Amino acid sequence: MPIQRDKWALGLLTSVIFAAALACLVWAVVHVGQPAPLHPLYPLMGVALMALGAVLPAPLPSRMPVRITLTPTACLVCASALPVPWLILCTAVGVTLARLVTRYPRSSGLHKAVHNTSMDVVTSAVAGLVMFAFGLRPVLTEPDLDGPGLLRQLVAFLLAAVTVLVLEELTTAAAVTLETRRPFSVVARYLWRIRLIVAVGEIVTAGIVAVIAVIDRRALIALPVVMLILYFTVTHRLRIREERRAWEHLAALSDALSARDLDVVLRTAAAGAVDLFSARAADIEIDGGRRLVRAVGAVGDTRVVYDGPADGVGDAAGSRSVVRHEIGGDAAGLQGAMRLHLAGRSDVLSVREQATLRAFAATLSTSVDNARAYDLLAQEARRHQLAATQDPETGLRNRPALLSHIVETNDDTVCHVVAIRLENYHLVADSIGRDRALLLINELAARLCYAARDRASVVGRVGDAEFTLVLRGVPKEAAYQRACWAVAALRRPVTVNGQALGVRASAGMTSGSADDVANLLAAAERVMWQAIRGGHDRLVSYQPAPVHSSSLVDELVEARMSISVEPIVDLTTGQIIMVQSVPRVLYSRHDVLVADEHVYQLVADQGGLEALAHKIIFRSLTAAATWREVLPRAGLIVPVPGRAITPDFVAALQDLLLTHGVTGSSLVLGIAEPTGLPSRGTTDVLQRHGVRLLLDNYGSIQGSIESLNAANWSFLRLHPAYALDAGWRPARSVIRAAIDLAIDLELSVIAPGITVEDERRELAALGCPLGSGPLFGGEMFPSQVRGHATLWQPDVLPIRAPIPRLHRAGTTAGPPR
Repeated sequence: MPIQRDKWALGLLTSVIFAAALACLVWAVVHVGQPAPLHPLYPLMGVALMALGAVLPAPLPSRMPVRITLTPTACLVCASALPVPWLILCTAVGVTLARLVTRYPRSSGLHKAVHNTSMDVVTSAVAGLVMFAFGLRPVLTEPDLDGPGLLRQLVAFLLAAVTVLVLEELTTAAAVTLETRRPFSVVARYLWRIRLIVAVGEIVTAGIVAVIAVIDRRALIALPVVMLILYFTVTHRLRIREERRAWEHLAALSDALSARDLDVVLRTAAAGAVDLFSARAADIEIDGGRRLVRAVGAVGDTRVVYDGPADGVGDAAGSRSVVRHEIGGDAAGLQGAMRLHLAGRSDVLSVREQATLRAFAATLSTSVDNARAYDLLAQEARRHQLAATQDPETGLRNRPALLSHIVETNDDTVCHVVAIRLENYHLVADSIGRDRALLLINELAARLCYAARDRASVVGRVGDAEFTLVLRGVPKEAAYQRACWAVAALRRPVTVNGQALGVRASAGMTSGSADDVANLLAAAERVMWQAIRGGHDRLVSYQPAPVHSSSLVDELVEARMSISVEPIVDLTTGQIIMVQSVPRVLYSRHDVLVADEHVYQLVADQGGLEALAHKIIFRSLTAAATWREVLPRAGLIVPVPGRAITPDFVAALQDLLLTHGVTGSSLVLGIAEPTGLPSRGTTDVLQRHGVRLLLDNYGSIQGSIESLNAANWSFLRLHPAYALDAGWRPARSVIRAAIDLAIDLELSVIAPGITVEDERRELAALGCPLGSGPLFGGEMFPSQVRGHATLWQPDVLPIRAPIPRLHRAGTTAGPPR
């Protein structure tokens, strides 16, 4: 196995070094001589110097097992002052004593002690032999002034220093490579500038001290103090340099974490944590373990090896201790955790590294929040972009996307546009609920897409109940047949949750150039609506010629009209005082529109609007002839748009009253949009003819108070929303204020929507004179009013004391007779 082979290789390297050290030691014992009686202090200083250099290692700023020791400095100084045998013996004794007081991990303590001690002995022997080869042969006597020249000594010293440093670097790099299984090049390059600067500093220091020791060996006594000063200086500089490097690395990593992509943030954080904390591996876990990113490797050679659920990752290879820190733990919500896998069991983070870890975790938490925020913004942008071009319920193209697609893919062929409307879809959807309606509309969309399965055709949903089928590259006859087949497929029942549902589909088809697809679609919709209004039970209504547009008001005027009526009674006596006309336009065979302000707002043509109002009054007066005999004094209320009351309309209305033989006092025009009245002079002309005005839906429109000045009103009808209801008590205050205002303006208030007798009594007690609703018969056909008025036997309320009025400027207007 690879791990086993690495152990054997490291053991072999240590064995070779130990054998060499043992051989050097044996040679030194054999050749050692007796020092002079006055000079045994020099070997003792050499032992102390070697021991002090070995016992004070300066760790490099990493978790790589590399230390910077002062042993080379002590070795070079001793090699300059002691004979080679004594140099080897002093080194062996000094480093052995240092290793005895040095604490190593139990698992590898003996191996490291033997390796480091042997390496120091071999290094000292090599340094001494290099100097001996150049004639530098110190003795334990007084200095030999007749020795080699200064230049030769300098060369010998420099060569010995380079040899010592190269030997130590190569041996240390080989040992670290075999122990950590990191590439030799990575170990050799790691912090090489710091190691080179320290090596140069050691050589210079050793050279200065060696010169002093050669001149006077008594200077060796002061060397331990010099070694301590050198040690503290080196460690302080390394600590400052490491802190600066760590914070610079953290700043650069924080800039890299400002990415908008969450994947980039997590991968950058995992790889950066390995480099920042010199860990063997780093894990970034978020979302409760649903995602974990792991990076492994050496400093400068880090890669992401896993990105997925936390359950699918194993233990980091070679890690023996784990440091865990929460991400966002100090914020509002915990985002996840970061784990650093360290190599040794006793590896812990320093105080500076713990502070760096907290700062890094805070930066990572902010980066994750920012990335998620940008992701949400991107999702929202994509959702808006999709909503702008796609129907959210069926996934089909909407109207702008459909038109744009046809124009972009124009191939100069004839384009056939089929507009299809599901006439009763809204009724079906309201009855079966939204969820089942979505199933229904998606099944219908799938059938329509099947009809346009070739590439030249496209389907879009251009309305809630309207689809468009665009066919290209086929003859008109074939396009018509396919359109008929598609509409027939839509008409077949659809089974939704066991219930068979069918829709009523009508379609219109036009053909033309794709350059004018917008007008083609509008023309197809007009053909479709013509078919719907005409009640043509066809699959597709085909229009080969250009389709002329028609206004809505013309269709409303030409359409048939149905008139219903509702009695309005005196709340005190219960007698029918007026009759409300409720006109409805039979727009098509299946569509009925109430002729009120919601229809009037769609009509922009002034002449057509007056024609529509004239038709409504004419049909209402004609229907009133059926009940006029039983209610001869009852007034007729007809809703008309305020914008239609012009001088020409007033003249036509006078002729209409003369034609039907009806006095103007029996007609009341209900206006729900008083701001649309052209001028007050026109309404004054109406009132001179006896026609009265009713302000409808009071309280529901903005500016109702200002509307009271638009004309001389005779009646004021509250909006049905203010009908008395126990669930909304402020309605009583609104009704009371409206009644008090009507009293001052001499108006009669009509309260609609009365359903029970208690509401009638309460409204009458509040001062409301008139009312309508289901309690008095509700809405009915004109022919039914005859029988209702004949059989109607109202209950008379007891006479009560008049309620106090807030204002007494006017007199109370009684019910019209």
